[in-house]
Amino acid sequence: MKAFLALCFAVMLSFLFIPNIPENVQEKSGAPDQVINQPVTAEESKDQQVPALTEDTAKKQANLFMEALKQETDENYRVLNYSTKEEYMTYLRNFVSEDLAAYYTDGLFEERESSLYIIPTELPPWLEENEPVNIKQLSGTSYRVYQKNTSDLYGTYEITLGYEYVGGKWIITFASVD
Repeated sequence: MKAFLALCFAVMLSFLFIPNIPENVQEKSGAPDQVINQPVTAEESKDQQVPALTEDTAKKQANLFMEALKQETDENYRVLNYSTKEEYMTYLRNFVSEDLAAYYTDGLFEERESSLYIIPTELPPWLEENEPVNIKQLSGTSYRVYQKNTSDLYGTYEITLGYEYVGGKWIITFASVD
C-alpha cells in the first residue's frame, strides 16, 4: 500500500511540473504545447489482419499500462523488479510507445545507487473503466479514444489516447489530458 501511495503522489507531482502531451493541434488558448507522438508507418503493419479497436480493448490496454506503472517497492521506494529505467521502459513498451514509456518513466522514477526508485506521487488522470468512450478511426491501424471524466483530485478533464496496431497488438502512442 505504501508503494501505491508513493506512486500516486509521484504521478500527481509529475502533472504539476510536466506539461500535458497534446495532440498535434493548438489548445483553445492558442498556445501550442509539446507533442509526444510516435506514429507508426503502414509498412510496419502490412500483411497483417488488423482488428478494429473496440471500447473493451482500448480500456483493457489503458488499464494494463496503469497497472504496469504500479511497482512493488521496499520501504525506501526502491523498485524490487527492475534496476534501471531502460529495463523498466522495455517492459512498458508492451503497452505504450517508446516515447510514452520514456515520458512516464522519467517523470515517475529515478536511478540512484545502482537501483531504480519510484518518486512518490498520485497516478495521473486516466480512462475510467465504468465510463463510456468515444472512438475515432484515423486509419486502418490508428485510432483516437476520448473520454470526459470528473474526479475529486483532478476536477473535470478530458483524456485522449492514441492507439496504433503494432506487432500484432494495440499499443498507446499518444496521451493528452485537458
